[in-house]
Amino acid sequence: MTTDMLSELVGFPGGWLVGVSLDIEWGYQCWVITPERQVHTDGEFYENNLVALSAGRFLVEHSLEVE
Repeated sequence: MTTDMLSELVGFPGGWLVGVSLDIEWGYQCWVITPERQVHTDGEFYENNLVALSAGRFLVEHSLEVE
């Protein structure tokens, strides 16, 4: 039995996606999918989906600043 489930999926301009998954035992985790379809995470677990979503948004905004 799997404990992971998709909690949120939000699109950003330019083809970026931020997903939040929930692991019942560990908490919420953010995922960033780039326009090139590469998947990245910060490896952290968060207490709620809003904090995880905020972390994912930060990763996208930081990546867009670097480009």
